Amino acid sequence: MKPALVLDRMIEVLEAERRVAECNALIEHQRQLIEQLGNEGCDITSAQIVFDSLLVSLYLHLQDRQRLSALNGKAEVREAG
Repeated sequence: MKPALVLDRMIEVLEAERRVAECNALIEHQRQLIEQLGNEGCDITSAQIVFDSLLVSLYLHLQDRQRLSALNGKAEVREAG
């Protein structure tokens, strides 16, 4: 595999890692907001919908990261063989 392509794929994996980390941070923040709203007796329906959407986003980012990592692994195996 050409070095430029390897670098591009590495950058894609790093970007996927960044998105996963960012989504995890948003999920934790939203969880804290839901807890705070619940403690204050507020309706948490909308906050829960956002939380659920963030969980779906995290799942999709994790799938993307896994796909990119698998592509990189296959490329490395081909080069070694």
